[in-house]
Amino acid sequence: MQEPHSFTPAPEYEEAERALARRLGYAQWPGVLKVAHQRKTASDTSVALRHQLYIGAMVAAITLIWDYIVLPTHFEVSLIWRLATIGPLTWAGLHMLSKGKLQWAKLATATSVICLALMAMYLASFGDEALMTRYCMAIAFLLGVACFALPFTAQELRTFALAYIVLTGIAAMWPSPLEPVAVATHVGFTMLVGGSSVALRQSYWEIDARSFLKDLREEATLEQLEYSNMMLRQLAEEDPLTGLSNRRYFEGVLTERLGSLPGKQTSGHLIGLMMIDLDHFKTFNDRHGHLAGDKCLKLVAQALQSIFPKDYGVLARFGGEEFIAAIRERQPGEVTQLAAEMRAEIESLFDPAQDGAEPLITASIGVALAPAESGLVIEDLIEMADVALYSAKNAGRNRVEVIEAGSQKRNVA
Repeated sequence: MQEPHSFTPAPEYEEAERALARRLGYAQWPGVLKVAHQRKTASDTSVALRHQLYIGAMVAAITLIWDYIVLPTHFEVSLIWRLATIGPLTWAGLHMLSKGKLQWAKLATATSVICLALMAMYLASFGDEALMTRYCMAIAFLLGVACFALPFTAQELRTFALAYIVLTGIAAMWPSPLEPVAVATHVGFTMLVGGSSVALRQSYWEIDARSFLKDLREEATLEQLEYSNMMLRQLAEEDPLTGLSNRRYFEGVLTERLGSLPGKQTSGHLIGLMMIDLDHFKTFNDRHGHLAGDKCLKLVAQALQSIFPKDYGVLARFGGEEFIAAIRERQPGEVTQLAAEMRAEIESLFDPAQDGAEPLITASIGVALAPAESGLVIEDLIEMADVALYSAKNAGRNRVEVIEAGSQKRNVA
């Protein structure tokens, strides 16, 4: 089983907790939080900008009809201005969105709105007082709507509103200037509408930003909980000494796999279960101490892991000095051959330096083989493997005994 990495919360999670505790506004957020917020809202911002570009183009087309009705003599100028500015800006904004360049798309959208307002201010200078007033009110209304509709940050919105007010104010004085009183009225009214809209929109923005911080905190809590659950599962399923799966995990996995074997694909295949018991381990443990015994078990576990096929089998520590393994045989004799290799590997692992001396630790292995379609449960396989294991012990240890379902036991090595 794989050892999980220790849980380390992402930097933005810790910063979110600090920002919530200190009640920081968006402008006071550290850079890591702003980047996380931009990453989180990028998709929604892109969708909103796309909608605003389409809506802006529709508004420009519809207001063109109004211009034609009230100022037909200047309709051609109004049409050319829209085709020369709003049309290309809309295309540029949509193109930037397709490339993922949100800031450029925002710039194109804001510029498009300002261009529509500049055209309206230019036309207002050619109408009577009543028509001029309507155009100026429409310009202020457009700013108020834009402040709520555009998916800008608070700082971006303030910059946009200031540019809108300044540029429309300049347009009121040039190239076809309004009366000074009308200019002052327009600028004052637009500042009132724009300032109120920006302030109100900023309050909503801060509420949304705070909700984002709370969402980050909840994400961190969920990640911590998932990590804790993973650790609990590992503690419940892993042998702490060897790092192998434990008996509980082994039995659960094998029961699940035996129960899910498709009938048509099991014909002719064998399920092999091996009980691996270390010979003379108690004597070794008593003579060399428990620490040496623990090291011995770890070395055996590593040796077994290096040989055992993890992709189509399961290996675990059964308890004490016993290990257990199960695989589905893919070719005849594979299970017994694997058992022989495991026995030989353990024998060589503790082979003493003196010639002729007996290995300090060997392994007796009992193998149970049963057809995959036999319907045997795990308890039956373990019982068969136990019988084979005790046969190996009684026959002198350091050997493999095999029992096949419906057959007599046989010695392999």
